Amino acid sequence: MPNTELPKKLLNLSGFQRKYLPAVLQSVARQFEGLEVDESIYEGEPIDWNYLILCASVLAGSDTSECLDVAYRIAQYSLVNERTDVEQKAAAAIVLDSLTNTPSIQLAIQRGYLSEDYSKGLPLPLQLEKIKRGIQYSILAGDNQGMIPINRFQADVYESAQELDWMSISAPTSSGKSFILLKILSEFFTEKKGEIAVYIVPTRSLIQQVESDISQTFNEQGINEVFITSVPILPKEETPPALVYVLTQERLQWLLNDEPELILQLVIVDEAQKIGDGARGVLLQQVIEEVSRRSAFTKVIFSSPMTSNPEILLEPAPKDIDKRAIISEHVAVNQNLIWVSQVPMKPRVWSMDLCLGEATHQLGHFTLPYRPTATSKRLPFISYSLAENAGGNLVYVNGPSDAEKTAMQLYELQGEETTIHDKEVLDLIQLIKNVINPNYVLVKTLTRGVGFHYGNMPLLVKNELEKLFKHGKIKFLVCTSTLIEGMNLPAKSIFVRGPQKGKGRPMGEIDFWNLAGRAGRQGKEFQGNVICIDPMREDAWKVPPPRIKHRFPIQPTINEIVLKNGSDLIEFIESDTPRNVAAKRPELEHTFVYFLGEYLRKGTLHEHKILKKSDATLVTRLEKLVEKTIEGIDIPKEVILHNPGISPIALQNLLQYFENYESEVEDLIPVLPESDDALTNYIKLVDRISRYLSGDSEKLNYPHALLVLYWIRGDSLSLIINKNWRYWKNHGKNLAQVIRDTMRDIEEYARFKFVKYSSCYIDVLKYYLMSIDREDLVEKIPSLNIWLEFGASQLTQVSLMSLGLSRTSAIAVSELIVADGLTVKECIQWLFALNLAGTDLSPIIMEEIRQVLRRHQALLD
Repeated sequence: MPNTELPKKLLNLSGFQRKYLPAVLQSVARQFEGLEVDESIYEGEPIDWNYLILCASVLAGSDTSECLDVAYRIAQYSLVNERTDVEQKAAAAIVLDSLTNTPSIQLAIQRGYLSEDYSKGLPLPLQLEKIKRGIQYSILAGDNQGMIPINRFQADVYESAQELDWMSISAPTSSGKSFILLKILSEFFTEKKGEIAVYIVPTRSLIQQVESDISQTFNEQGINEVFITSVPILPKEETPPALVYVLTQERLQWLLNDEPELILQLVIVDEAQKIGDGARGVLLQQVIEEVSRRSAFTKVIFSSPMTSNPEILLEPAPKDIDKRAIISEHVAVNQNLIWVSQVPMKPRVWSMDLCLGEATHQLGHFTLPYRPTATSKRLPFISYSLAENAGGNLVYVNGPSDAEKTAMQLYELQGEETTIHDKEVLDLIQLIKNVINPNYVLVKTLTRGVGFHYGNMPLLVKNELEKLFKHGKIKFLVCTSTLIEGMNLPAKSIFVRGPQKGKGRPMGEIDFWNLAGRAGRQGKEFQGNVICIDPMREDAWKVPPPRIKHRFPIQPTINEIVLKNGSDLIEFIESDTPRNVAAKRPELEHTFVYFLGEYLRKGTLHEHKILKKSDATLVTRLEKLVEKTIEGIDIPKEVILHNPGISPIALQNLLQYFENYESEVEDLIPVLPESDDALTNYIKLVDRISRYLSGDSEKLNYPHALLVLYWIRGDSLSLIINKNWRYWKNHGKNLAQVIRDTMRDIEEYARFKFVKYSSCYIDVLKYYLMSIDREDLVEKIPSLNIWLEFGASQLTQVSLMSLGLSRTSAIAVSELIVADGLTVKECIQWLFALNLAGTDLSPIIMEEIRQVLRRHQALLD
């Protein structure tokens, strides 16, 4: 067990702090070429490296982040410092080895700071300890590729996964959670055949990244008979022996609804703290509980960053299983919290300070290239002045329009001499012209190494931006809140000014530190920087940036509502769940339906864990309201449970509309998108859904119907944008706004809201048709939810996306395929037969196809 007392005592010694402080200040300051360093940080006695390295060896034995961070700072700076000798560098490397930080040792060797045989001259006991750690903290790479070094945290997770049924892990963003989870997943399929696993991700934008990571890990392990897909459909044709689904909670819900007998053997929940993320958090809790209800033998692993109570996620676990929470404070890179503020009466001169706990230490001054006459110029000017020339500069902004504006300002600052001629960047520019619009701002900014990235952009474009940023071919990447949604995009420095998460909502501490966790690229840098601009200005930050990392409690949305907003929930139900309130506060509707479902299953609410902690009067009122609701509806239990988050009262109102419908009942069924009467049909469909389910304004019926039709017909994004532009250019919108609005409406309405409510509409319609003996019409109802989610109504296109192609690539490829009903296996056969060189597909699309072919070679065997 680590010695926790001695390292803490050492860390708090004034003598140690006096000798340590100059080292850390020098280490941080030397990163910035344009910084005029404060002379005071080099004054005083020379750094006593022997003393500091000895102290670092003691601190490395701790399990607290404060001690580990200091140990790592001393070790990494002594390695790169030109004043330390060979013996001191070797001793620093041993400190890193004791921290199980092999990537930093390898980085030091690559950059010539450390000899590969640094350990040869060490005393025998140290060599033996190093060998012991090398064995203890290594795992088999698989497929006869030797051993892989892992860190302390990863070793604990790996060993626990062999024994536990349910596990909840919490560790900093850069601790290596993703790597060890993928290793556990791959070994699960090495040992077992014919199993099904689900990897739950918080957003659609993460799906393809995780798919690719799983595929790469499986290839390295020699696992080639597992089908990896993000389409929530159980393959019917020649079902592969094993399956890995990469799904959001919405897609997992569809899969569970469509396959009531499906049993999952392994579920991994990434960014599990999202169980507190409003209505989507309720749905996440529901699907996890449903998986557990179906089998007590399903293995479940939760992963979350820096949470204080990860054990709360284990509460739904079946009785008598082995479960445990693992909390780690492992430090993989140093992350520097830096404040920059304008020097009084000198608008172009800014001071830089390093925050260490509650203390602030001046590092120096730097000068901006121009006066920041507009407030909007402060963020880009400072980012440009402090940026790493080799890339790795992330600039956080509060929305898509800010991203485009900031990127254009950075483009201007870069100047003509930075024009890029790299083929990969030029290929991306051409792809953007074809896929989005030739006049999209990104086409221009990329020519000087400036990109931007926000959630509604096409997946293929975002993936390529991330790849080029990681490779240093894009110097600046301007990002929105997608950066804190689990996106694996570490950087050298992150620049931020008054961050928000959602319009007008200041970013909370947990999201701030999650964002900060992207600073520092393990294996590429020894440290990363979070640079906060104007930290003391109230017009930028409602409160100053947080200075000290804290662990934050996970609070499931259901718990939050019951314990803090119970009266709001009761009022919502007593008011018959009005659609306008449900639209504004969807978490209330989701929580109501959650408890109604619990009552349907168990016949009571008084035994529910969270309700036992709440006011008894509230529980009684809630149960009576649930009973009253059930008594007043004809909707069957199955339909209610299939539609979590939609009030049964709304379902009943929709059913009554069907029952009173006087025209031909066939008119209620959505038609195929290519039908001549499709627009009229879908305008009426959108109107019914708006009135009875979603609460949207009827003024939006026509544009929403058009958008849905364009999307499910498989029209390219560029075509949809051009159609919208022809209308809106004469109605007060500019092209940039039309592009942003179109991408937003596709993601937020067509692929999210309309998916949810049209699925409910179809469930109620099927029940109604069955009740009037029109089973013949049920078969004519299309799979709208799949069409909407993937933006395609042809089986061929959906099959291509099942293989892992983005919609952009699937639509482009499907234009070369005549048949519209190809299965997954038929599509992979067609792709293998395709002469890519003979097509005019984008090189980026071609590369995505090659990756899919490598992944699915086994499907042809």
